[in-house]
Amino acid sequence: MQTTRPSIGKYVCGMAASLIIFLAGGWLILAPFALGYQPYNASWVSQTTNDFATGIPVAVVALIAFTFFFMSLIRSLAAAGVVVAQPKVQQQASAQYQSAAPQAAAASQSDLDKTLATLAAALAADLTARRQGGGDQLNDQSQTVLNRREAQ
Repeated sequence: MQTTRPSIGKYVCGMAASLIIFLAGGWLILAPFALGYQPYNASWVSQTTNDFATGIPVAVVALIAFTFFFMSLIRSLAAAGVVVAQPKVQQQASAQYQSAAPQAAAASQSDLDKTLATLAAALAADLTARRQGGGDQLNDQSQTVLNRREAQ
């Protein structure tokens, strides 16, 4: 099974750039008041109107870009198998899904899960066989351990 290693650097850089641009748009909106070129209790001057008309679209586009970069990152991680997408279950099909869940879980198990399940079943069968047939052997081993502890 070939796995792909996701390259998340481009998504992180895009999200960071989007956040910086969002902060720049926020600064454009707040600058007239922070720098004091908008008089208090006066109608807006042309610089304030210009900053608002520019800052709001910049901030909105930056948020949209951040959202797209974030969604692309999640999809890339899901394609690489790092994040598992959970299917949406409708309420009508929830009863059918619950009855079919063990079958679907068995069908979707990976090779490693199947191997580990087989190994666990074999170990459990071996332990059961030892407890039933070779109880004396287990008692002898535990008695030997106890004798060693007492000798020390």
